[in-house]
Amino acid sequence: MKTTVTAVIVLLIFLFGAKLKLIEATSQEWAGGQYQSGYGTDFKITLLAKRNSAQLQVDELWMAGDYFEVHAVKDLTNRSNHSFSRRDTVYITAGITFKPTQGGKMVKVETKKKPAPIDYDGVALVGYSYKGKRKYIEIESFKKLEKIIYP
Repeated sequence: MKTTVTAVIVLLIFLFGAKLKLIEATSQEWAGGQYQSGYGTDFKITLLAKRNSAQLQVDELWMAGDYFEVHAVKDLTNRSNHSFSRRDTVYITAGITFKPTQGGKMVKVETKKKPAPIDYDGVALVGYSYKGKRKYIEIESFKKLEKIIYP
């Protein structure tokens, strides 16, 4: 009896729960090798799509007061193709960059500002729509990768 109840609960969560599953979220700092070429942090979020791209559109990301318009892609080498199928691993990427001013001071390149629609306790919030209904996934933390220093 307990096995049947557990199976029903798991099935209901799978059918009616989030349409995306967070697999991994990483951040990687980088620095340009040439003098005053800038520095920043790239973010990559890996998700498992439980529906196809005709039903599910991933399009928003909030991090530390910054807003990013994003698109889920299944191939990071072809970011113009936003189609994916059910059970595909998809990726969203964003980055924060600091560039020098005329005076040599490093300043953050402006991102769009849009308040998050809900309060979240994690480090980021991913917004998506499923069949016209707005939904969100909170990201608790980013796994920090080794810094890249370009030549």
